[in-house]
Amino acid sequence: MAVAVAVAAICMITLTTKAILGRASCTNSPVLVNVVASDDIAPAVQDVANAFNNKNAVSAGRCVQVQVDEADSATEAAQIDGQAARQGAAVDAWIPDSSLWVDVTRTYPVGAQVVQSTGKSVARSPLMLVTTHAVAAETNVFTAPPGWDLLLPSAYGGPPASMDISVDLPDPSTSASGLASLIQVSRQLGDSATARTAVTQFALGVQDTENFDSAPALAQFVATTQPPFDRKAITVASEQAVLAYDRANPKTLPLDAVYATSTNAALDTPELDYPYVLTSSVPAELRAATKFGNYLETSYAQSVIRSFGFRSANGQPDAMSASAGLSAQPMQLASAASATEAAENLQVWQRLGLGFRDLVLQDVSPAMNQPSGLGTLTLEQLLTQTASKGLGLFPDSTQMGVWEIGRPSSSSPLYDAVVPIGPLTANVGLLNRRAQIEQIDATATTSTGTLALYNSILAAYQDMTKSYAPRYVNAVIVLTSGVDSARGDISVSSLVAQLQKLYNANRKVEVIALMFGSQGNFQALQEVAGATGGAAFKVTNPAEIGQVFVQAMSQRMCNQGNQGCAAP
Repeated sequence: MAVAVAVAAICMITLTTKAILGRASCTNSPVLVNVVASDDIAPAVQDVANAFNNKNAVSAGRCVQVQVDEADSATEAAQIDGQAARQGAAVDAWIPDSSLWVDVTRTYPVGAQVVQSTGKSVARSPLMLVTTHAVAAETNVFTAPPGWDLLLPSAYGGPPASMDISVDLPDPSTSASGLASLIQVSRQLGDSATARTAVTQFALGVQDTENFDSAPALAQFVATTQPPFDRKAITVASEQAVLAYDRANPKTLPLDAVYATSTNAALDTPELDYPYVLTSSVPAELRAATKFGNYLETSYAQSVIRSFGFRSANGQPDAMSASAGLSAQPMQLASAASATEAAENLQVWQRLGLGFRDLVLQDVSPAMNQPSGLGTLTLEQLLTQTASKGLGLFPDSTQMGVWEIGRPSSSSPLYDAVVPIGPLTANVGLLNRRAQIEQIDATATTSTGTLALYNSILAAYQDMTKSYAPRYVNAVIVLTSGVDSARGDISVSSLVAQLQKLYNANRKVEVIALMFGSQGNFQALQEVAGATGGAAFKVTNPAEIGQVFVQAMSQRMCNQGNQGCAAP
């Protein structure tokens, strides 16, 4: 018995020492795995990480401890792919809300090197078209099974204008829900000049919003869309956010939310897929992060994910409240985005969102005295009315200047710089620039001079090229009869050749030409504009300027490496 007691005591001492050493290794020299997760799923990942840490998991003989931070997926993507400076500690694993951000990061050299896909999804959450019960009842917008055309302007297959539906779109540059929606709209419309115009009209018509990825965010949306209606809006949100809103607001009517459907699999319901991505280059951290990634696939971890309203990686949802009505809806997932779709659509959105920086050439030559064919209006009066309406389409963030061309005599300069280029809201003398341009439009008269149209365009293009401003679309806008009357003017072919030499796809300046009347050489203006990636339009009525504005903006969607798309 004495021997047995002694052996037992020695065993206990040995086991206790090993336990102490085990705890010490987790305390003194653990492998710390920094995981950054999307804001919406970070609380669920943190709960799983707590359970994982309590298990004292070991990798290559060292304990693994996981630290979870939350971050906006678009912001983290920019830090991972090198487009923004790193804030905080290096990240070993990343859980964005969508693989779309992974595709975007890989388009940059740093991102392509850092991001290592594991093929794992932590969770899934289909996207839904959402409005309030009051709006749905008032408009019957969800009576028929809705598709992505529900977000489009009525002219391109969207709801009738009589419904007065507005669209709140989470900003695609910061929201996976918004980016996925933009991809679906792009798929719906196709790739043509008409499609480019439609996408531009869509971008101009939607209300750019924050991401509706939580119950509080959706509560803000609901607060703005209640009767008496100032606005009747629809938006896009994840299934998880809709369920979270319903749980947080049990005494109010739930949101009306539906999955998009189509006979085309590409246009069904996209989903947020929360990929698990490795981003470390340190072997110890990579092994430890991989171990945590494996733990996220366990049945316990997936049950935690479902308890937060997400679907598990295999698409299985938690028990849904009958009042939400989601379990009774058919839902078919859309085909996944290709590796390039996210980056291409994001580029389109960013180009459409760039500011305007325009130098306007306004023709005041004698040819502008000709009848316009619209009542008693002369071409000059048609031009000034069009210019006045067009000016109202430009936001206050626009930079603009005005040259009058065709007023000087043959011995004078080509143009008169009546308004120097600068912000529309900045003062030029006693008036701000917008008011001054409005005054010029209202009081414009023709002259007895000659018009050196092509030399004037070249001078303007050279000026805008030298003063090019990044983060703007830089353009020369030519408002003219198209009648070149100066004997010493350069030829069209010479102008096109010089513009092609000056053109720089990375510092693009485009020519947008609007021709009034039928006496000018419209084909020449098309050639001139096309050499710079711009476009030319005939204008016969001031009311057309809105459509011209949209079509001109749609040129932004053309590949920066090309000198423009086909004429709209």
